[in-house]
Amino acid sequence: MKRRRFLGRLAVGGLALPAASMAFGSCGASRSSPKDDDLAEGAATVVRNRKTLVVATSANYPPYEALAAGAGAESEQIVGFDIDLVRLIAERLGRELSVVDLEFDELIPALEADEADLAIAALEPTRSRKQRVDFSDIYYRSQQALVSLDGYLDSRDLSYQTIGVRASSGQARFANRLSENYPNIDVVPYDTLDELFKALEIGAVEAAILEANIAETRLQDYPDLGLRIVQDDQSKGSAIALPKNSPLRQSLNDAISEIKSSGEMDQLIDKWFS
Repeated sequence: MKRRRFLGRLAVGGLALPAASMAFGSCGASRSSPKDDDLAEGAATVVRNRKTLVVATSANYPPYEALAAGAGAESEQIVGFDIDLVRLIAERLGRELSVVDLEFDELIPALEADEADLAIAALEPTRSRKQRVDFSDIYYRSQQALVSLDGYLDSRDLSYQTIGVRASSGQARFANRLSENYPNIDVVPYDTLDELFKALEIGAVEAAILEANIAETRLQDYPDLGLRIVQDDQSKGSAIALPKNSPLRQSLNDAISEIKSSGEMDQLIDKWFS
């Protein structure tokens, strides 16, 4: 059974309400609706109504989203750039916010099963994903970074190298595109950033491809590593996923546009990526 957490409702305008972390069941790749036995076995079911915006994320990709220790009743809470953004969106939609922590590969299936209104986790709106769900307008763009010991590798040095990536990420797709020009690259996917950086530390991979902002944050803890920016002309940026034909799509895009024009998006970028 894969881990799933429901981190309870958050008040959109002020302090978070107490939100204990509760696990509930998930049975692998096939998904069922919240009314089916899959969720009935669990400890909690996500409340779905027009007053609450249920957002699925995968809280292992700081600074976009990560689990942080809380105080008192809040033993764990999800924090990050994406979480602050959906809090502002919920506020503009006049809804309370509930955040569901899933495995990354469960985000799209959760939308297909109508278990969440939105999914946010630095998701790139790829062609294959668009066949299954809809996406908002792009809310953020970043660059790709090649991380290696002392930052000595660049894109010209990639032949015969073993490159680590986070599984199912935009960087994994970028690395696979690079392998078309450098057929001797060995691309190795890892489920989490912790596993990826451990592989770099012990020399299981010569380098890693990460989003530049993620790399810069992580390298503060790895002084022996450095990065080089790698050009990626096909990067689409990050967008929020919704179920197909969701009535929220226009309101969501309007909220993103307002957050950008108000300067709040720049404030979030400074807060989490500076």
